[in-house]
Amino acid sequence: MHDEILISEDAVLHRMARLCDGVLQALEVERCARPSRVGSIYSGCVTRLQPGMDAAFVTIEPGLQGLLSLAHPQCPKSLRQGQRLLVQVTRDAVGDKRPQLSTALGLPGSHLVLLATGRGTGLSRRILDPESRRRLGSLLAELAAGVEGAGLLARTAAADAPEALLREEARWLAGRWQALQAAHALQGPPRVLVQELPFAQRILRDLPGPTPCAIRVASADTAAALRSWCAVHRPAFVPRLEHAGDGALLFVRRGVDTAIESLLQPRVALPSGGGLIIEQTSAMTTVDVNTGAGSGSSGAALSANLEAVAAVPRELRLRGIGGLIAVDFVSLTDSAAWRRVLDALQQALDEDGACGRVHRVDPLGVALFTRREAGAPLSELVRGND
Repeated sequence: MHDEILISEDAVLHRMARLCDGVLQALEVERCARPSRVGSIYSGCVTRLQPGMDAAFVTIEPGLQGLLSLAHPQCPKSLRQGQRLLVQVTRDAVGDKRPQLSTALGLPGSHLVLLATGRGTGLSRRILDPESRRRLGSLLAELAAGVEGAGLLARTAAADAPEALLREEARWLAGRWQALQAAHALQGPPRVLVQELPFAQRILRDLPGPTPCAIRVASADTAAALRSWCAVHRPAFVPRLEHAGDGALLFVRRGVDTAIESLLQPRVALPSGGGLIIEQTSAMTTVDVNTGAGSGSSGAALSANLEAVAAVPRELRLRGIGGLIAVDFVSLTDSAAWRRVLDALQQALDEDGACGRVHRVDPLGVALFTRREAGAPLSELVRGND
């Protein structure tokens, strides 16, 4: 499999596309005028408690408040107005929704994550090799003992990282955590203490899976900055990183612009001739599954539903759609066939990693589930006005 990363930055948009054998598998878009705050850590101040919402409004910058859920297990049980606390942004503001905050802080490196409000260690579920898990588990236990009041999590990339690199990253993360605590103790007005990395570095830091075959960057300046950053934080990426040299045409020549345009359309074609109609509203997203030729047969209905199961998670992921999702499948009279569809959907959503349990709404043949929101959907990012 040929796996490549494309990174393009211009005056309006920062974009990353991951292609596997030429097919778009992942897409990240950020508007330059509205950079993401997700991951940034603030010294905030509780502005107002909302007992009816089980939440609190927390000022994180002058004129900017975020919403902190009090239901999270790691949230302090008793907050008061005016209280200072460390919070991390977990979701950007979307529409009229404020940024979402958490007191469960995580400081990410390229191979490890320091869990500032946790204890012990953990391993990414994507690390499957038993020997790698045993080796990393033993090393993390040793490293975590040197990080006072926090825990360590091994990311997928840690499986192939040299031990010396992991030790150095653990020391670096521990130093950041100590500096963060010291800065918060100085009081002062609400402010950012840990600013997230620039777009391109953040993309490479969080890149899951094996090292890509190629990392092609449209801008020469960005390519140079990434090469310096990777030499320290992701050395395995350095020989794969190149300046593509075709600037704004990078996404055009690799077919990504065409793929993005199709993601902005409501209709998605299915292999058998059927299709999906995806419609977004402020309350929920609906996905209507339709059959093509031979729609009167039960076999065609089951085939269209199973093709929809394969397509829906990918479309939601690439379109950046979160919140409540309702999938209206083609009606099936066979309960065993319907169970097969629901089981396949749940498995596909589990692999996505951002979705909850699937619920069937009888007798309509509708499946309901939620998908975690991280920011604005693709349609808003690409078509939004600055």
